Amino acid sequence: MSANLSSTDGILSLDVIHNDQTSSTLQCDNVILATGPWTPAVFKKLFPRSPVKFEPVISAGEWFVFENPEPHSSVIAAAYFDDIVGEKLEYAGRNDHTIWATGAKSDVGTVPDIGQVPEPNASSLARLKAYSDGFLKHTQGGLRVVNQGRSYRPANENQLPIIAGIPSSLLSAEASTGGEWSVYINSGHGSYGVTLGMGSGKIMSQLVLGEEPSVNLSKMGVPLDRH
Repeated sequence: MSANLSSTDGILSLDVIHNDQTSSTLQCDNVILATGPWTPAVFKKLFPRSPVKFEPVISAGEWFVFENPEPHSSVIAAAYFDDIVGEKLEYAGRNDHTIWATGAKSDVGTVPDIGQVPEPNASSLARLKAYSDGFLKHTQGGLRVVNQGRSYRPANENQLPIIAGIPSSLLSAEASTGGEWSVYINSGHGSYGVTLGMGSGKIMSQLVLGEEPSVNLSKMGVPLDRH
C-alpha cells in the first residue's frame, strides 16, 4: 500500500495491492489509521518521509481458550485473580461454551509483521496453564485446550492512546505547510480497546466532522522527530 499526496491539500488516494497481486486505487476524503499494534508500521509504510515518529511499546500476553468443563451452564462472566497471584490473571466464560484466559503482561518481544502470527512464549504458556489447572474446575484428564497463542496490544510510552488528526504539513517533507487534516490516528489503548472503543470512535467522528471534541485531547497527540 502507498499514499499519493497532493502538494496542496494532503492525501488524495491510496494504492492497494491485494493478495492476488492485483491492485486498486481508493479515492479518499479522509484516512483513519486504527490498526492496533501495527498502526506505527502502517503509518511508516504510507508516509515514510513524515516527521511523525512513534514506535510500538511492547505489551504482549499469552492466552488460552479452554473447553468449558460445564458446557450446559448459561452463565457468561469474567473473573480476575490479579490480587491473589500478584500478576495479571483473567478468565472469561463465553457463550460458545469456552473459557478464555490470559496472564501476565510482557514487555519482551517484537510485534510481528502485518499478517504474521506471533509465536507464544512457552514458559509463559506453561505458567498460565498451571494457574488454570489450579483455579478452574476440570475433569481428571485436565482442561481441554481449544486454542492458544500470543497477542500484542497497541501501547504508547505515556500509556495514553493517540487520538489525533495529522496536518498535511506533517505527512511528508514535500507536503504543503497548511494545517488541514485528512489523516487521523486512533490507536494505543493498551488493554482497554474494547472498553474505550465507543468513546474513541465518537471523538474521532467529531474530529473528522470538524466538531469540538468532547474531551481534552492535548495529551493524545502524535510524537514528532525533533532531530
